[in-house]
Amino acid sequence: MFSWGGSRSPAPAPAATSSHSPVASRRASTISRNIHLSSYMNHSVLKPSTRRVSNDDTIYDTVFQTTNGFALILRVYLPNDTSRAPTMTLHGVRASHNWLDIRMKVIGYAPISSDQSWRSSNLKLGDAVYTVIHHFQLTPREFRYFLLCDLYIYFPC
Repeated sequence: MFSWGGSRSPAPAPAATSSHSPVASRRASTISRNIHLSSYMNHSVLKPSTRRVSNDDTIYDTVFQTTNGFALILRVYLPNDTSRAPTMTLHGVRASHNWLDIRMKVIGYAPISSDQSWRSSNLKLGDAVYTVIHHFQLTPREFRYFLLCDLYIYFPC
């Protein structure tokens, strides 16, 4: 993985979700927001290459390298409502991959494909991010092209 350098490691701020109403308690995830963030920010593999990029605790970037040498950034958005699925996108790149839509949003990983899938997966955010990054690291040949800073790199399928 990549290390952002320095020892500044953002601590996830506590965030509470109210589950006092019956509707909210049916929708609320069994895993708290703090546990999700802690699993991500303290993940043994992801921690050195992850940093918070938003003023609040909703958006994080993790830098990783593919087996063919490309450094990529996975941007992770965790909504305040933990019953909603996180959103993951490749940031700063245009690529074609069967797990990505045209806006670089990760759509091929089933546990984050819908709010219901996320709730029923019972996954922690750190494990979900690791799985997505691991897939992109090990299957770089599934990327059909990258556009980086006006540089076009083509990978034949």
